[in-house]
Formats: sequence, C-alpha cells, structure tokens
Amino acid sequence: MKELPKIAIVVSHPIQHFCPQYVSFAASEQAQIRVFFGSALGYKKYTDKNFGREIVWGNLQLDKFDHLFLNGEAVIQPDGNLDAPSVEKELELYQPNIVIVYGYFQKLQRRVYRWAVKNKVLLAFIGDSELRHKRSALKDLLKYFYLRRYFRKISFFLTVGNANEAYYKKYGAPSNKFVRMHFPIDVNQYEKRYDLRASLRDTIRQRYGIDENDIVLIVVGKLSPWKNQDHLIEAIQLLETKGAYYHLFILGSGEMKAAWEMKAGGLLHSKIYFPGFVNIEELPAYYAASDIYVHPASVEPHSIAISEAIYMGCPVILSDRCGSYGEDDDVQEDKNGWIFEFGKISQLAEKIQLLGINKELRQTFGNYSHDIAVSFQRKAHYTVLKKLIAQIQTMPKLS
Repeated sequence: MKELPKIAIVVSHPIQHFCPQYVSFAASEQAQIRVFFGSALGYKKYTDKNFGREIVWGNLQLDKFDHLFLNGEAVIQPDGNLDAPSVEKELELYQPNIVIVYGYFQKLQRRVYRWAVKNKVLLAFIGDSELRHKRSALKDLLKYFYLRRYFRKISFFLTVGNANEAYYKKYGAPSNKFVRMHFPIDVNQYEKRYDLRASLRDTIRQRYGIDENDIVLIVVGKLSPWKNQDHLIEAIQLLETKGAYYHLFILGSGEMKAAWEMKAGGLLHSKIYFPGFVNIEELPAYYAASDIYVHPASVEPHSIAISEAIYMGCPVILSDRCGSYGEDDDVQEDKNGWIFEFGKISQLAEKIQLLGINKELRQTFGNYSHDIAVSFQRKAHYTVLKKLIAQIQTMPKLS
C-alpha cells in the first residue's frame, strides 16, 4: 500500500480559526498531517494585552488531529523571540514531504525555513500581509531586499486574497507558485448557525429591544486605535443630523473601550452597544442580528471577522486600507459590499445610509456574501489540501 504524503504544519500556537482546518485535513485521510505548535497559548489561558483580558479558546478540537507542543505546554507569547530548537529534531523524525510555515518574523519560523532549505524539503508559506496600509519608506526598502531573497526558496504561497497576492508579487514571488486558500473559519459551526440565522436574529434583537425593521450595524475586533471604531461612531453621529438612526454592535474589548463609550454617549437617538468580548459560539448570532458589517480600520491585513460575517450573509462596508477586498476576495465591490476611503467620515456615512434604506440591495449583497463564503471555505478546508498533495506528487525533490 502506497504511503500517504506527509505534511508538517508549524505554527506559533493553536489559533481558533485554523484548528478547524486541521480537523478537516486530518479527516480527509488523503495525507498524514502533523501540527507543531511553538506555544500552548490559547490552549492554556493567557492574557491578551490588546483585548485587555484573559483568553482561552474552546473550539480547538486538538483531539481530532495529530499535534505536538514543541515547548511542552509552556505559554509563550508569539512575538519575534518565539523559538523551539527541538523542531529540527522533530522534523527529522517525521520526515515530511512538505512543511507549511506561518510567516517569517519569529525565530521559530526562520529556523524551520532554514531546516527545509538545508534538507531540500518543499516549503509552503502562509501570511496575510498586503500593501494597503501606510509603511515608512525605510521599512519598505529593507523588506524589499530581505523578502525577495527569502521568498526565492518558498515552493508555494497559500494565499488568502487579492491584496495578499499583490504583496507577494511585489517581492518577487511568481503567480504560478500561488495556491489560493482563503482564511479558514470554523465552517461546521457556521454552517449550522447559518441554517438557524432567523431564530438567532430574533434572539439577539429581543435581548437588546431592537425592532425588526431597525437597521443594525456591527463591527468586530479589538478596541485598538488602528481599528478606528470611532470613525463608525462619528458616521452615525453625522447621520443623526440628517434624521437617520441606527443600532450598532461594537464587539470586542481593549484599551479604547472607555473612549469609544464616551464618544457614543453623545448620540441622541441611535444606540451603540458594547457587549465586550463575545465567545466564538455566540458570535454568529450577532452577525445574524445585523444588517450591515462595517470595518473602518486603518490597518487590517485580512479580517477573520469579515470572513465570518459574509458566511452569515452580511453585506460589508470597509475602508480601502483593509486587505479583504478584491475581484475574487471576501468583499467584491458592488456585488456584496462597498469600499470607502479611510478617514472620510462623510463618505462612510453616505454608504451606510444608501445601503440602510435599500432592503432589496442588502438582501442581494447578503446572498452573494454567503455564496462566495461557502465556496471560499470549501477551498480552505478541502480543495487546498488536494492541490497541495497534487503538487507534492508532481514536483521533484528539491536539488
């Protein structure tokens, strides 16, 4: 019997939206999968400085895929210093046909890169970087020379969207090395929640006393300066002066919570709710209760919240600094959402009002959102693995 190809996945720590993908990979029985974690953060409780609270993820399903914690169950922050010298020995023992590695800024990631290059093992790279948010000229120049050299040794780029692919192209990666993956979400959970979206919508709206005909906006993420939830509050304040009123869920916690609450306190008729950190099991209900997802951030490579929101059938309005829009990305302009110029509050307000008064367009955008999200998650959980295995079987061992 022919041995199945071996895929090693090396990642900093258990990430709540990637672990369901590993479950899908393992269940496919098309390849042997082993995930190597550099830290137990997320599996074990940790304090997230941006969220401003302790976090532990409940949907990791570690019992459903082969994995190894390289540093025991130590909780180590996933910053540039994260390392695990034992990974080289573990990879030698496992003998993978390909190694998937996430990013390059951690010592662990660079160690795995060097091991794969030295041992002539295929390398696949995952990242979410884009070129849309502002960078210093010096940083951009340094990255240009470093990454062009670094990317030459990468066999495949598991890309997550149009902006992500444009980033790789800038640094010399050829498009024939791209395998479009999209970011995975917990698709099994979201599929079930989508089927129950009408009842979930009613539950949340009743909890907050929101009428069925009222327009509800939502934004999800850490309450940090670069997420710019205050721009959305300002847009609602502007719309109030025109006699248009809305409800807004600002989900998440973080350093700007008090400031955003104070700003929201100036509203006369619209209502803004701060539910705080919402666990992953309840989050789909908030998307179901909302009419429009809005993302006003100045820095947002590729938002998982947007991937979740479109699966639940939300139209989207987002800033042009975000990496989630493109011709075949999560947000496709005039098909399931609109883009506004970052910081242009009047432009943001105008798009909210136009979409808010057009129920038929919201329904059209929302249906398209769900349809493409289903297709994208099929790629993330199933198709990408098949493509990767096909590439492994057809490519010669590196020389």
